[in-house]
Amino acid sequence: MSLGSLAFGALGEEEEQEDSESLDSLKALTAKLKLQTRRPSYLEWTARVQSQAWRRGHARTELGEPGPGAICGFHTLDDALQWLREELRQMRAQDRELAGQLLRLRSRMHQLKVEQICRQHQELLDDAELEAEAEGLGFGEAAELLSPGSLRPTRLLAPPLRDIGLTRMNISTRRFTLR
Repeated sequence: MSLGSLAFGALGEEEEQEDSESLDSLKALTAKLKLQTRRPSYLEWTARVQSQAWRRGHARTELGEPGPGAICGFHTLDDALQWLREELRQMRAQDRELAGQLLRLRSRMHQLKVEQICRQHQELLDDAELEAEAEGLGFGEAAELLSPGSLRPTRLLAPPLRDIGLTRMNISTRRFTLR
């Protein structure tokens, strides 16, 4: 391999190009979706950074505003880092709160699905019982079997379900198995 065919670039040049391309695509997607940050602290910070006093570097130090040596609108680098730490703490707390809400919603949705499936299963059992009564047993015979001294009602329901080919319901997959 000859040295003439090698192209030497500045160290990190490729990484910068890849980073800028991905950042540009992210900015384009954000603009397309019209996403904006609504955090009040971010809005305050952008207002402070974009203010005319910061751009010129002339601020009134007696009013507590950052002076000409300020960093991104903060008096010192320590102030900026402290603000950043506080923002991260608040974001973590908000993240934990949202995660808890998501888990509660997920649990409630699962509970509602199970209740709905149980209701549908009960309706199916009721329909099968009515069909069995209409076909094989008269109303009087079914009432006698359901009297307190007779067999359990599940004994009445089990044979008709087996006759039409249904067995237990698998609630998690909502399928009926055939004999």
